[in-house]
Amino acid sequence: MNRRFAVSATLVLLVLGAASGCGGRAPATSVFASRAEAEGVVPGWVPAAATELKAQFEDGSGAFWLRFRLPAVDRPGVEAELLRIPDGQVATLTFRAPKRAAWWFRGLVQVVPARETTVLAADVYSGAGRAVPLRTFVAFDRASDAVYAWSAGR
Repeated sequence: MNRRFAVSATLVLLVLGAASGCGGRAPATSVFASRAEAEGVVPGWVPAAATELKAQFEDGSGAFWLRFRLPAVDRPGVEAELLRIPDGQVATLTFRAPKRAAWWFRGLVQVVPARETTVLAADVYSGAGRAVPLRTFVAFDRASDAVYAWSAGR
């Protein structure tokens, strides 16, 4: 009886261990110092001048999140491939953040109850379907040279 219990308990622990390993962990963040170092990992539309890249990809769905630094002189080249989303519309959209990524832009939309206004901390665009695909969003932080890009996937 004890041997049967030990075998059963071992099987249960193995199954529980395998189940907790599936889908319980956040996808890993890839970090690159430069665009050249990230070649083949990040989308081709990310400019060569991009630095300090951080990316997270979700297997199976095609979703991704990307943050990088971009000199102000290179911003117009990226904007030319995008469509501006009016601030009032951005405030009504919902965006999914990457799992357990402290580097992600958390304060994109902030509601100020006392003033009954919504404050955006970034200029938000969507891909125009040429170099930057439709359903890809790009946000330029208004307080720094950080750029955030993401896609919900399929």
